[in-house]
Amino acid sequence: MNKTHTGIWLDYKEAYIVTIDEYAQVTTQHLVSEVEHLAVKGGVRSKTPWGPQYSPHDRSTLEREKHAEGHYFEEIIENIHPETDSIVIFGPAEAKIGLKKAIGEIKHYKPELRDVLTAGYLSQNEIIALVRNYFKNPGDFK
Repeated sequence: MNKTHTGIWLDYKEAYIVTIDEYAQVTTQHLVSEVEHLAVKGGVRSKTPWGPQYSPHDRSTLEREKHAEGHYFEEIIENIHPETDSIVIFGPAEAKIGLKKAIGEIKHYKPELRDVLTAGYLSQNEIIALVRNYFKNPGDFK
């Protein structure tokens, strides 16, 4: 019996959710994130002439980013097809690890999280091909 599989490619700007059903039909969703990683302004200069400035984010900025990331991950999880049996997550940044943690915190979540893999920035067609190839030959990605 064939199963429904979902592959998610994401970074902090956008996410593509690719679902392949038991008849090999592909559906794709594109979600745009509202997460803002603000650039640091001001700060202290290093001791070297013309050196970099560094200023840590204040607590309220960090909290805003954390809540925005949480809402982004919730939106992705809500858009996963309800009949999905297995999930693979791809992405270039740390967002994929955050999504993995968010899925792991849900008790009794039905789909099996198969892998979290690093992938660069890809076009939508490349993402679809990557997900198809993963579920045809998962051993090739180890």
